[in-house]
Amino acid sequence: MIFFSQTGKFPLDSESEEEPDWVLFGVPYDSTASFNTGARFGPDSLRKACYHLEVFDCEFKVDLTDVCVKDLGNINVRLGDPQANYDIVRKAVSEIDTPFIALGGEHTTAYPLVSATPPDVFISLDAHLDLRDEYLGEPLSHACTSRRISDVCDIHIYGYRECSKEEYTFMEENSISAYTPSELDKIVYPEGKKVHLSVDLDVLDPCIAPNVSNPVPGGLQFGEVTEIFYRILKRNTLVSMDFCELCSRYADRTAVTAAYLLYKILAMWRVLNE
Repeated sequence: MIFFSQTGKFPLDSESEEEPDWVLFGVPYDSTASFNTGARFGPDSLRKACYHLEVFDCEFKVDLTDVCVKDLGNINVRLGDPQANYDIVRKAVSEIDTPFIALGGEHTTAYPLVSATPPDVFISLDAHLDLRDEYLGEPLSHACTSRRISDVCDIHIYGYRECSKEEYTFMEENSISAYTPSELDKIVYPEGKKVHLSVDLDVLDPCIAPNVSNPVPGGLQFGEVTEIFYRILKRNTLVSMDFCELCSRYADRTAVTAAYLLYKILAMWRVLNE
């Protein structure tokens, strides 16, 4: 694991010698950010925020210390070089043979994650389609993530509410399953698939999660996101996930919201896999 450096530990990090249920690592990269910067601080701020949360989930009656998580630290990324960073992250993740949780970092990091261990379906919760072929001359931009991944596996996008005409046309021409916040009750979820779940935190309304890379009004509420989580997990096998675009530099309310989402999905996973 030469690509990982140690940082502050995730609170659920296990010292057990047993095979972990999940491995967790950070990808502190935000070199193509085009609005708010600081997503490179996201992995550590999310870890810190987790220390402010109880490890018992009273909704699902789950003690999260029963979920075996191993924190590998952060990948030593190459800031300012999208192609080099893609290669580094892809190689690092290819060495992992356990379900993983990646903490971003900008949304670009999802592409090497999925390329290294292709799932059947990539499900992105995002305020944006991220279907541009290139943005500001860069094909490995945060605005191109879902477009790049569409060459790897099927993609679904839930919660989008902003896009370019180019992206909308690409979505329609390629029959991509994408739903706005007003269409959540129409989502046709995949069934029986291996899923990578990508949570771009700007899918949430800015009143809940203001400190993200590209906030857009009219976003999802916390309960709507967790309901989507549950419906995905109940129908499919979650093999990997990432939480990205968190720009907090400390455990502020956006970081705490992101941490609570992570704890909530782990509790759901535990209940559905007992």
